Amino acid sequence: MTSSSSPVLTHALSSAPSDGVDRWVALVRQQQATIQGQQKTIEVLERQLRQQQERIEQLEAELRAQKKLKGKPKLGPSRLNEPLPKTDGESKGKRPGSAKRSKKVGFEIHEERIIPPSAIPDTAKFNGYRDYDVQELTLKRHNIRFRLAEYVCEDGTTLVGQLPEEYRHGHYGPLLIGYILYQHYQCRVPHPLIHEQLQEWGIDISTGQVHNLLSENKESFHAEQQQVLRVGLETASYVHTDDTGARHQGKNGYCTVIGNAYFTYFRTTTRKSRQSFLETLQGETPCYVLNEYAQQYLQSYSLAAKHWQHLTFSAQVLAQDPVQWQTYLTSIGIVTPQAVRLVSEAALLGGVIERGVDRHLILLSDGAPQFNVLVHALCWVHAERALRRLEGNTRQQRQNIEEMQQGLWQYYQQLKAYQQAPTAAGKETLEQAFDQCFGRCFLHHASLNTVLSQFRAHKAELLRMLDFPQVPLHNNAGESDIREYVTRRKVSGGTRSDAGRRARDTFVGLKKTCRKLGLSFWQLLLSRLRGDGQIPPLPDVIRAMTSGLRQINSPT
Repeated sequence: MTSSSSPVLTHALSSAPSDGVDRWVALVRQQQATIQGQQKTIEVLERQLRQQQERIEQLEAELRAQKKLKGKPKLGPSRLNEPLPKTDGESKGKRPGSAKRSKKVGFEIHEERIIPPSAIPDTAKFNGYRDYDVQELTLKRHNIRFRLAEYVCEDGTTLVGQLPEEYRHGHYGPLLIGYILYQHYQCRVPHPLIHEQLQEWGIDISTGQVHNLLSENKESFHAEQQQVLRVGLETASYVHTDDTGARHQGKNGYCTVIGNAYFTYFRTTTRKSRQSFLETLQGETPCYVLNEYAQQYLQSYSLAAKHWQHLTFSAQVLAQDPVQWQTYLTSIGIVTPQAVRLVSEAALLGGVIERGVDRHLILLSDGAPQFNVLVHALCWVHAERALRRLEGNTRQQRQNIEEMQQGLWQYYQQLKAYQQAPTAAGKETLEQAFDQCFGRCFLHHASLNTVLSQFRAHKAELLRMLDFPQVPLHNNAGESDIREYVTRRKVSGGTRSDAGRRARDTFVGLKKTCRKLGLSFWQLLLSRLRGDGQIPPLPDVIRAMTSGLRQINSPT
């Protein structure tokens, strides 16, 4: 961006002697330096003012909460994914989801009641029936007493009848256990309300037993969820990820979600770091492997030279839990915190790849540094927030911000069009357009220039979709997945037992996975509790669906 000198200054410079010109030039440079210094001071003051304003808003929010007043309205969502306005020639049509459907398709009749008129004249002639269908639900306690016949043989041995398989796991039937699980994990009903509801129906059960049915002895569900993660990562071309705060035993923690269009996996940990995320990618049983990929990772992060002589790289599993791994590091003399962190991250990354995850797997995130592993892709919606946060001090600065936002929205629409029909020429055009749009520099607007430099620094991650059109431009799916946990946290708070935390992560993940696969979570619970195999294993469903997708996308 250029600016021209004023006519008065030009005339003064042309009419002044040479030594006078030098003084004028020095004076102009001095004024420019003063202006730049003042601009930096203004930005510092703006930052302090913004922090103070945020603190004031926080205190006002606390005051409103104490007085039980309504909160401040929230800002609207990003406009990046809004559809373009229709032209006059285009028909608006019906909104999505408003089309009528037949409610009689697959309608099964369980009971028929014939109702004659209250009074029938003798001359009346029967003319058939008018059908009036009503959907009803039967809710009642149903106690079963199994009388196991017992026989004594001649040799003194005893023969006793065996309970059906589905009733061998306690004094509560699979339908009752499934209902409790469904109410809590699908409908988000807290423990006390479930207990109160069951008591009103005449079910003799304690609050402790409700907790046990929700959390204890769920190893088969945990195993299936771990396989969902393993198969989901093995069959995926990309996954999205996000995290949020989690309270456990009165302490702060973090819940991380990993998924895509076919699966969802949750895991709650005590810390928020890249090492913790790599452990989550491996599931509940991490392994540490210093293979060639771990070696490349350490080279990219410049591990100190004195540590290399202690490391050997192969496909051998060096440890299968953090305690064994710490013992191994101590045995080879790696004890400094930075070296331990880097080598641990490298070994966990090696373990991820050794377990079948493609090293070219794309991880789509909001830009948090702990997610920057394998092939990283960034969300455009989160990147655009940096522009929306800017507040210009002058009319020119506000105009510059509006101009960049308009350019970003137009470029985003071009990226969406490219996803529908990717071509080599389109890729080259969009790469050049990125440089033209975000390669600009604005005079006297340092904060906007800083945001644009961040766009340029993350160009490869923002444009990952040009090489992989199946990767979304935003992380909205990850935000939607983690929203499930946020809502549950608001309803039930944190967890108290390790079994409860693990059960919550497992069942919420299975619920989201069923929804993505088009399966009924209720039917899944009953099938697993009864052991009838009516719902196939979710990993097999994921393999089948992704295999069909790969066949469609493969070149002929």
